[in-house]
Amino acid sequence: MSASAFVHLGGDLDVSNSWRGGISYFASQPKDREYQDPLNGLNNSFSGSSRTWIADLLWKWAPNGNAKQTNLKLQGEYFRRTESGDLVYDTNNTAQQGSFRNTQSGYYAQAVYQFMPNWRIGYRYDRLSSGSANIELINNGTLMAADLPLLANYSPSRNTVMVDWSPSEFSRVRLQYAQDKTRPEATDNQLWLQYVMSLGAHGGHKF
Repeated sequence: MSASAFVHLGGDLDVSNSWRGGISYFASQPKDREYQDPLNGLNNSFSGSSRTWIADLLWKWAPNGNAKQTNLKLQGEYFRRTESGDLVYDTNNTAQQGSFRNTQSGYYAQAVYQFMPNWRIGYRYDRLSSGSANIELINNGTLMAADLPLLANYSPSRNTVMVDWSPSEFSRVRLQYAQDKTRPEATDNQLWLQYVMSLGAHGGHKF
């Protein structure tokens, strides 16, 4: 069973600035939701309640409302999920059960600036917090924190910068670099060169 609700508000502050913000909520009751841990245990599952709150904000600026020449878009989102219930963990092929509670959170913030027609630069920062899942786990003394290496507290992050050029309304070329710290043991430096093309109907033409 699951349910969701959201509300968004926004509008124009003046001829150059507009905004939109919102709050979203999602609730579910997972039953025997599988949890795969390749480090230790194969048949693991969670049953209980899951609650997620999300807040998002978008700000757009274009001098005198003319976005074709210059514009700036600021965007961000924050989420927070709390789960509580029972965790069955197959340590050494023997199912063990304990009470489970964890709060996870994360956010991103980004800015994209069009400094001249067809050219944009951008920056984005992402961060997650896995929470302390190894806290409040003991139910009958059989499940210990050391049995949950994959659920240890960790906060991965990533920094990304990009520049792109749109030679037409149908195509875009983007060069992007990311410093990815999602692996505890290493930092990944990633470089992409992308070509994006669209075909068919779009906002300017319905054919």
